[in-house]
Amino acid sequence: MRVAIIVNPISGRQGRADSTGAARLAHAKQLIDSIAGPTIDLEVVATTRRGHAAELARGFLARDFDVLMAWGGDGTVNEVAGPLIGGRAALGIIPSGSGDGFARSLGLHVGAENALRAAVTGRSAAVDVGYLGGHHFLNIAGIGFDATVAADFNSASKRGAFRYLTSTFRHLWTYRSGRYRLEFDGTAQEGRYFLIAFANGREYGNRLMLAPEADPQDQWLDVVLVDDGSPIRQLWRARRLALPSSRPAEGILRTRIRAATVAGDRLLCHVDGESFEAHDAVQVRIEPRALRVCA
Repeated sequence: MRVAIIVNPISGRQGRADSTGAARLAHAKQLIDSIAGPTIDLEVVATTRRGHAAELARGFLARDFDVLMAWGGDGTVNEVAGPLIGGRAALGIIPSGSGDGFARSLGLHVGAENALRAAVTGRSAAVDVGYLGGHHFLNIAGIGFDATVAADFNSASKRGAFRYLTSTFRHLWTYRSGRYRLEFDGTAQEGRYFLIAFANGREYGNRLMLAPEADPQDQWLDVVLVDDGSPIRQLWRARRLALPSSRPAEGILRTRIRAATVAGDRLLCHVDGESFEAHDAVQVRIEPRALRVCA
């Protein structure tokens, strides 16, 4: 079996330390030696910039590697997964990001040793992949407030749950909801929304539960629409993120879709926490069972 481990040396709470990347590389090699020894053809490499993980993944696939492991957060996992969609190679995850929402949704937040052990056994499960505006996502994609927070968070020199929360609270007082035209599986509606989220996984990370009933294997995307409102009203609605309840709440609409269109004058979007801007309209869809993940 050929296994590649793609390490993001700056992901997570401690990721800005110069020694973090080297420590993760050494740890990966030691773990593989202890788990599988010489039966595994292993390569470990670190990323150096945004987009590098996807480039490395394409290179390993061209060399017929069987498992590509992403050691990092949701953004790193998203990058490594892209070239694997629709192929035979499996994705492994060693979660070490600020939130690790996708790993938690799959029950994979279990530590590096257990994640590597799952990878080398060769066992995998097929999961769904979502698309927003041509960008794939494994966990959550969004338009509006959470994309604004993601863009700010990604530009910060320090990360972690505390940085994410401070960014959220700061933008809460200045953000202005946009007006959007929505079409969900043929049903149209229009309004001013604070947040439009599409969930393949359950949570943003750090147990902030967006869609408690989302399942990456059920061939549906769970949609969460949050109406416009004052900062105080949005804080009251946000309590549902700390209390994982799917019960109806004022100003929050939940539904499930396989395809959607979102139109607006300005569309600030994110996929798995990586932000981008679109114009006029974006298409949303799900590709069932399109990615194998080591379980």
